[in-house]
Amino acid sequence: MPHSLPVSLLPAAISTIGHATFPQQLLNWLLEVAAFDSAVIMGYPEHSALTVLHNALHEGDQPGFGSAYRDGLWLLSPLYLAARSGRRGYFHILDIAPPNFADSDYYALYYRSNGVADHTGFLVDSGGGIPVAISLERTPALGAYSAAEKSALAQASDLVAALVRKHWPGGLEDTEAGQTDLHAQVQQVLQAFGSSLLTPRERDVVQLVLRGYPSKAVASSLSISTQTEQVHRKNIYHKLGLSSHNALFSLFFDALAQPLTDDQDPVPELLFQRART
Repeated sequence: MPHSLPVSLLPAAISTIGHATFPQQLLNWLLEVAAFDSAVIMGYPEHSALTVLHNALHEGDQPGFGSAYRDGLWLLSPLYLAARSGRRGYFHILDIAPPNFADSDYYALYYRSNGVADHTGFLVDSGGGIPVAISLERTPALGAYSAAEKSALAQASDLVAALVRKHWPGGLEDTEAGQTDLHAQVQQVLQAFGSSLLTPRERDVVQLVLRGYPSKAVASSLSISTQTEQVHRKNIYHKLGLSSHNALFSLFFDALAQPLTDDQDPVPELLFQRART
């Protein structure tokens, strides 16, 4: 049977709706529900870039969030992809991520390197319908969320959604219709990325790796052995002149920044530019 939610700090959140202090007051109330030591509230407009509504991430998470994540990693994140697919309400990262996500290159690049031990939160709509992600993270100092804590946060989901709609009743700012759809752009670049240099199966591997699939999940998804997946990955790195998964993501971010026409592979030009510098 659900337990009563703590509400002593809820009035402060309600009283600041419409004011700049609301995001932090909302987090203060959620801290009553379940402890976390790192948080960020983001908006996902359809056409505009990521909107950071409130940054309360811990010190170790700031460099990665300010560079790799905001440079393009957010467009491949399970959280963003879940929001784009229509997921709303409470989430735990392992419920919306690919299988064995903790073993993936994406997890190593963002979560492990930034000291994130666990991740949960909410995907809700602003008043204008643009998704808002309330990301509640824990460092190793707090460890993983317990089942009871996740249950309590899930119980708060409807109230969180109502508060967000009240605070952002008109939604979040987006560019005018006809501007670039970032999600569509990512899908286009994923399809073209390495197409002139890699075999079709190697391109399949790259796309899954960039989407956060670890080796075993890539192999399972493509119905190949893990040994074959490793051979493909080795060949990919050799053909693209890369030495690590960090370099693969970096090359993809650079590709996102290039103008893409007629589904042309952006990688050869990027490799040429890198060779000249």
